[in-house]
Amino acid sequence: MINDLRGSVVVPSATDHTAGRLVLRPARREDLPAMSRAHVELLPIGLFPSLGARFVRRWHRTFLTSPYGVGVVVVDTAAASEKIVGFVLGTTDQAAYTTALTNDRRAMAALAFTGLVALLLRPRAALRVVRTRVRPWARRVVPGRATAPARARAEPSSTPHVAVMTALAVRPDWRKSGIGVLLAARFVESVRRAGARWAEAQTSTGPLGATGFYERLGWDAGHERPTPDGDSVRTYRLTLSGAGWNSTD
Repeated sequence: MINDLRGSVVVPSATDHTAGRLVLRPARREDLPAMSRAHVELLPIGLFPSLGARFVRRWHRTFLTSPYGVGVVVVDTAAASEKIVGFVLGTTDQAAYTTALTNDRRAMAALAFTGLVALLLRPRAALRVVRTRVRPWARRVVPGRATAPARARAEPSSTPHVAVMTALAVRPDWRKSGIGVLLAARFVESVRRAGARWAEAQTSTGPLGATGFYERLGWDAGHERPTPDGDSVRTYRLTLSGAGWNSTD
């Protein structure tokens, strides 16, 4: 995992009762259970959260073990054991992360097994997968059609590095405290130093989304689009270096 944080950083606070309590640091493997539960609870949009915390934990682990992964948490140290109040997870180079993960047979097998178990335990999620994803997945493996995608997965991309902020969540009782802004800034700092030209984040346009958050931070908005699950999402992009993008793309 690439991370610019060499250690813990005390989070500045404007209130006396939180001063010195909050610490920002790199995410660790022992943080994964709390991070995955928070993801399922606070970011329920999409297929992966519907498969439960165990699957999400396995998925989150791929970021912490990847050379292209970024994971940062903010913890409350006032309790007997540190409590995660917010986290950000993503990649410094999404194409390179995806290629490396696809070529890691052990990691892919673990994800597939955990996902299969989750689907067996969740008939509604399994039916949702059959209705929305089986046909597209099948088309990818039809002989004659899978050659190009397979090459794309097996070979590093020559396109400019695009970092992706996969998940950012803050506990409801800690929102409006600046933690989300701090986590987003730390992610941007990390991926910029890793050579990314753009950073992207996707969020729901519904009540559970964070469109206003990204707009306040100055990220450019793309078109709203539907997902296979019937939700509506929008991608935001922040130019880090070089040419920008057309926000109407």
